[in-house]
Amino acid sequence: MDLQTAAAALADASLRDEAVEAMVAAGDYVIEPLLDELVDPDSWLDRSGIIAVLRRFGPVAYRPLIVQLTIAQTPDAVELCCRALGIAAASDTADFALQVCSEDAEVRAGTAFVLGYRRRSEYAPLLVPLLADPVQRVRDEAIGAFGRLGRSAVPLLRRVRGSRAPERRYALAALTQIGWDTPEPPDLAALARLTRTKIAADIPEPFVPQDGWYAIETTDRAAVLEAFDLSDPVAVTWSIGTDTWRGHDSRHSRTAYDEHADCARMYVSPVLDDWTLVFGTPVADGELDRHDHELNRLLDIEGDYTSDGREHQRRQARCAALSEQFGRAHWYGQNYESGCGDWQGWCLAEHGKVLRYYYRDCSEYVEPIQFGAGPAAETGLRIDSTETEDRFARQNGIPDTVTPMLMAGRASVDPSRIGANTRTRGHGVLALTACGRRLGHRGAFSIESSARGAS
Repeated sequence: MDLQTAAAALADASLRDEAVEAMVAAGDYVIEPLLDELVDPDSWLDRSGIIAVLRRFGPVAYRPLIVQLTIAQTPDAVELCCRALGIAAASDTADFALQVCSEDAEVRAGTAFVLGYRRRSEYAPLLVPLLADPVQRVRDEAIGAFGRLGRSAVPLLRRVRGSRAPERRYALAALTQIGWDTPEPPDLAALARLTRTKIAADIPEPFVPQDGWYAIETTDRAAVLEAFDLSDPVAVTWSIGTDTWRGHDSRHSRTAYDEHADCARMYVSPVLDDWTLVFGTPVADGELDRHDHELNRLLDIEGDYTSDGREHQRRQARCAALSEQFGRAHWYGQNYESGCGDWQGWCLAEHGKVLRYYYRDCSEYVEPIQFGAGPAAETGLRIDSTETEDRFARQNGIPDTVTPMLMAGRASVDPSRIGANTRTRGHGVLALTACGRRLGHRGAFSIESSARGAS
């Protein structure tokens, strides 16, 4: 069927399916003329037939459709464009379309955030062009928005992934942001092959963690997983595994879990100089109710959250239990990003006994919480100082103030000083805590080559 015949046949219900396929087979160049005919009140073409063709083109037609929506002159034209996109012609539809097409990247990024934050799943097609935006921040916000829309967006993203649209590459990232089980089997197989290839050549690189991690003197990963009540381990590269704890700019790994970013999963590292590092906040099955209660209190902006201090007791008890099983177990933690709320601490335990616990809240001048005599790792270092004192010490050659990183380097393994001299065995895994088992593995991979490798 030639194009002229196909265009005329769109009005014939018995021939429409054949006519639609003929027009789609002609190529993407017919989309723009069809859009002109769609909004032309004097067009002789059947409107329902045009919409059927545009829907058959699918994601390839989304961008021009959204542009057409922004310039629609009449309510009827808006309605027709929305029907072709599969969205409702609500009062704010045209406004969102205008913002998606804005020349200002901040406006585009903000629109993606709003649509995701408000869970506006009915407008998911408007987010699709932003997946391939030339500005990375906009792409990141679009991926994060799809993550918040959740599994209702999976059919759309799978269709984008299976199309010729430029957004197909980033649709894979959006799918994994929703859940690592959401891509189609061929993509899952390709990602598994890519991960195995990268793990084989993976070399851990130094980084400065934010929040807490454990150091266990053992090479037995299975025993570590059991000790922390972790399940569903997935082999990942060092970069992907540590992404959540690289600071609060680790966008996809953090936004995928929102307030559960630190407690849904833990990263169990490869063996580093006979130590295994475990990043994250452990939550065992028996601790879930308490964990949820405390998190809800913390998130209650109208409440007055005051820590009861029991986390220090629990931290010491955990280290003691771990050290009874493995011989030596340490906890380190720090957060220096915000100024207000900064803190640091460490806990050293051996053979079932806590030898040293130190925790200092840096946001206000309060006495640090400490237990036990300073171990050999603290020898020659100042334990407490102000910023002014630190500056004076540096200028006059006075020994450094002890920090979690210095303690880790002296007592176990300093993640910020991992290098060529670090003996590495095996690979790391991301595993789910009791909190994370309710959510599953999710989060777009932190390396864009994951999407390229499966493109």
